[in-house]
Amino acid sequence: MERFDARHGGDLKAQGLDMTDFFISYTGVDREWAEWIAYILEEAGFSTVVQAWDFRPGSNFVLAMQKASETAERTVMVLSPDYLKSEMAAPEWASAFARDPQGLERKLLPIMVRACEPQGLLKAIVQVRIVGMDEDASRQAILSGVNRTRAKPSQRPSFPGAASASEHKHFPGPEIAPTRAPRPLLPRLGVAPTDADRRRFAKRAFASIRATFERNLNQVVEEGNGRLDFDVTDATATDFRAELYLDGGTKGQCRVWLGGMMGENNICFAEGRTSGDACNEILAPSLSGELSLSATMSMGHTDFERRTDMKKLTPEQAADYLWERFTRAFRSK
Repeated sequence: MERFDARHGGDLKAQGLDMTDFFISYTGVDREWAEWIAYILEEAGFSTVVQAWDFRPGSNFVLAMQKASETAERTVMVLSPDYLKSEMAAPEWASAFARDPQGLERKLLPIMVRACEPQGLLKAIVQVRIVGMDEDASRQAILSGVNRTRAKPSQRPSFPGAASASEHKHFPGPEIAPTRAPRPLLPRLGVAPTDADRRRFAKRAFASIRATFERNLNQVVEEGNGRLDFDVTDATATDFRAELYLDGGTKGQCRVWLGGMMGENNICFAEGRTSGDACNEILAPSLSGELSLSATMSMGHTDFERRTDMKKLTPEQAADYLWERFTRAFRSK
């Protein structure tokens, strides 16, 4: 940890204290999350201190906690509703906050594993949100979050405008004709997706929609100058409700769920506060060919529907479509 010692004059090293990269602060309810986060950080080459692994029988818990918070360069908060209620967790993150109140050195890294709403000092600290993400996406989000450099992608993002816009030239030099791939001797034989394929695809699509709503709601609230707020409530792992507030009053509601009366692999969307399985849209997985989702109630009235093949939606397009429907209702009020 030479970079840490150089920045702080080597005081802690001079005291003979072993430095670690991360102290994992969590409550007992989130122990599995804490251990998983610590493991992927150590896989990436970081060192961690986590109570479940490092506070051994016979040690003094209070002194071990104090040493862990003092000798870690950064503190990871495993954020959840239980963490925010814990009286024991507050001193753990407060120690890191006191050493970096302006967040210039990013001493405090909140990782939200279950939906909650931090208040007070914690509300202003940018979080890594992995609620609703799958394992690979969560791992990438955390490793990207611990990186202190800018989050600029290595490749230029695709152009978000109309598909008819002129293509941007990547390089002004001479173009080289691409090598033609060898022609197959026989046409590719189509293989219909199995029931297991469709089930896995439907669950991945639902997770993508859930993560998109969480991410977009956080973004609009951050841009709302304090007037906007939101709530996302998970009834089950495949059923959630989203609500958007303006000046404290409800301005948009929806429910998204997988399965029910409409078929176990269908993703249903209902606007407003509804009961039962009544819905305004059903996204059904394809029964043959490449896996995709078909919007069964799309009428082609919006720009999104006109420029998108609504019978062959990717999970990302499905998430954007349902978000567009949710915010369309909000804007009309």
